[in-house]
Amino acid sequence: MVKSVDVAIAVLLLIPLAALLYIPSYNRTEPMLFGISFFYWYQLAWMPLATILYYAAALLWEGKEKNSKSAKSSSRKRNKR
Repeated sequence: MVKSVDVAIAVLLLIPLAALLYIPSYNRTEPMLFGISFFYWYQLAWMPLATILYYAAALLWEGKEKNSKSAKSSSRKRNKR
């Protein structure tokens, strides 16, 4: 069964991939930023954005693992009684 946390993690990881793989969306020179064409600064702008999205996905994954472990340990305690 796919949980909403899994879907959120997948979406967070796919956003930068999709944004950078669809080259026609940023294959142009205008608008320029500090003399740098859009093609280059768009890709550079995605570096910190992707880092933030990957970090958010890692936090969700960690929370998911922590909840999974606590659920397993609590079920083990109940089974021992």
